[in-house]
Amino acid sequence: VLGSTATAVPGAAAAATGSAPPVEFGVQVLTTGYWPTYKVYDVILPPVMNQCTKVFNEFYESETSKRKLQCIFSQGEATIKAIYPSRSYEIQVTTLQAAVLLAFNASPSAPTAPVVLAYDNLVAMYQLPDEAFKRVMHSFACGKIKILKKDPASNSIKNTDVFSCNEKFSSKSLRFRIPIAVMDDSHNPKKLEEDRGHTIEAAIVRIMKARKTLSHQQLIAEVLTQLSFFRPDVKKVRRHVEALIEREYLERDENNRDIYKYLA
Repeated sequence: VLGSTATAVPGAAAAATGSAPPVEFGVQVLTTGYWPTYKVYDVILPPVMNQCTKVFNEFYESETSKRKLQCIFSQGEATIKAIYPSRSYEIQVTTLQAAVLLAFNASPSAPTAPVVLAYDNLVAMYQLPDEAFKRVMHSFACGKIKILKKDPASNSIKNTDVFSCNEKFSSKSLRFRIPIAVMDDSHNPKKLEEDRGHTIEAAIVRIMKARKTLSHQQLIAEVLTQLSFFRPDVKKVRRHVEALIEREYLERDENNRDIYKYLA
């Protein structure tokens, strides 16, 4: 969730709204300038997960009215307990994976009847883009850990596939993670480095605008303090200072090259 730097306290959220969610959950709230931008999926969550987001939204709105929350479900994680006849497992998945898995819960009225869902029905249920949904289903039915079966069996996901729980699934590990392909190909190391470069320059300008004049060491120290969440390399900070001088955001003092001045 993007909004303000903070960590949600579920108990406080429940107290503020008067309705505790049925599962344990936590929220990390970040400002958009502190993290790369990600694709936003307006997925329709299952009721149990939707209640969690509703409770926190109500809590957050009661604390501040000047910030807008935006949920980034592709960056969340969840632990799901899967109960099989022989044993139970704790499965670590992303928020999107968790939402889709809940569709395969057995009905209380028919606990032994297998849940069989067609690809198109699942897409309509969650409203996920085709590219994202295929990655989620591939992680369940085509990877090393096949907790779902698909008909016809193959190593790719097609719009005509039909899915059901893999009742014969077993694992030596009682707790494991189901990996999924990166949801946004644009967020590679190079792109992350570019985003952080912009963040470093924004911090330098913000500090110099407030202080007007600073020594090199003072500026570096303040930048590192403000950006402690990813600890930029000092050499990179220096390079961005030089870049800002070239673009005439800053200048060196004529009498002391170790002093920087802010140019309005």
